[in-house]
Amino acid sequence: MKLIYDILKKLKKQELRQVRQQIERSVFEYEKVGKLFDLVTRYPEQEESFYSQKIYGKDPDNTFRVTKSRLKRMLENVLIQDKSLTGYASSAINAKHQARKKLLQGEILLGRGAYLASKNILQQVISSAKKYDLHEELFEAELLLFRNKSTKSSVLEFERQAQSLLALNEKSAMVNEALILHYAISNLIFNRTLKQDELEDVRKRIDRMLSIAEQTQHPRAENAYYLSEVYYYQIQGDLNLALHFCKKYRDLIEKTPSQYTKARLGGAYLQLAQVALQVGKLEEADDYSEQVLTIFSKEEMNYLLAMELSFRIAFYRKNPKRAFQVIDDAFNHPEFETSRMLAARWHYFRACQLFQAGAFREAYLELNDTTPLLGDKYGMNLHIRLLEIMIMHEMEKLDLMETKILNMRQFIKRTQRNSAMKRPVALVKILMNWYKNHYDFTSTVEQVVPQLQKLDAIEADQPLRNTDFELIRFERWIQEKGKKSRK
Repeated sequence: MKLIYDILKKLKKQELRQVRQQIERSVFEYEKVGKLFDLVTRYPEQEESFYSQKIYGKDPDNTFRVTKSRLKRMLENVLIQDKSLTGYASSAINAKHQARKKLLQGEILLGRGAYLASKNILQQVISSAKKYDLHEELFEAELLLFRNKSTKSSVLEFERQAQSLLALNEKSAMVNEALILHYAISNLIFNRTLKQDELEDVRKRIDRMLSIAEQTQHPRAENAYYLSEVYYYQIQGDLNLALHFCKKYRDLIEKTPSQYTKARLGGAYLQLAQVALQVGKLEEADDYSEQVLTIFSKEEMNYLLAMELSFRIAFYRKNPKRAFQVIDDAFNHPEFETSRMLAARWHYFRACQLFQAGAFREAYLELNDTTPLLGDKYGMNLHIRLLEIMIMHEMEKLDLMETKILNMRQFIKRTQRNSAMKRPVALVKILMNWYKNHYDFTSTVEQVVPQLQKLDAIEADQPLRNTDFELIRFERWIQEKGKKSRK
């Protein structure tokens, strides 16, 4: 039944009416299907036995499963019918779906010997493919027409067509090469801290992508190239160049119909906001973030994800009114409970904002709802542990802090398996020094200068590391406390 529920949630009111009309026109065959449809729309998300008892007066068996399968197929057909394509995404994506369908039709007609009908459909594919830069569909349509002409053209004409098709094939292969290189680069950058020789190899791959983009002048190759440059300059720490390529990527999507989708444009502005935030251009980042929120519908999951960035910008701009408003909106979002991890992350955000506002008791209670994040051993887990220790100190619960600090030290010892753990190791050394100094801030700051310098170096060396959500930095907190202690 989960599949039926999932499809039902996506159907519009007119599509539901269409299903009902289809059932009414086929009363004899679909009488039981109609009853099941009425039940699932009136009593959603019940167990199978509930519906089976209502229809057949017994527990689910093969008869009920056949009825359920028929209803699922009817709902799927309404969801993917041709008319629904127009409301699915951008004109480019719809054109691609229609081109794939027409390619199949053209090939079938060609195989059945209906050459004129096949040619007519394939020429429609070619026209649409050129308009929307569909390089694969263009090549396949041209190849089918070329195959059809193999016994009907002169040698000279056919050779000319062969050379044209070979050039098209070479261009198509180069575009695919650029896409493959982009995905390979993305995987490397986001899953490994790269050594110098690996960075040089990434640079060579990106240069190859640039060459392909210049040779083919194909938007998909340019799209992949710009994104790869954004990622590369982020890990290199040249954030101004990263921002430059973010803008080129955004401009390409806005100005090229074949590359435009709402989700892609929203992603481009999200990328701009994130890099602008890294550069420290908070006002610019805020403007880009607002653009993201205007692109997505308020009911979409993408909107909720974009709100995370809006919150972080408000947090860093020290705008508590805006930050709390974003938090409240997120908690009221229809998709908020969809993911336990996502909901827990928002509870962490609220705890950070409450901590910044000095509401330490409320912040401490908020951490109770962040439990799902404790499974993230290399990121959020550590942020939450450190925040809890800082809150305890602010609440003067010093007697409870010793256990938390020692547990965190043991946790880091168990999990420090690679270079990505350099920051937690440095933080634990500062934490232990503070503990041994009986929580004296001035003495601690004086004694941990090497660790603070190491953290600054990590910050400069790994701008893409997973600390975007580490809103309250322990080392900064302890330095601020040290300054206040000396006054």
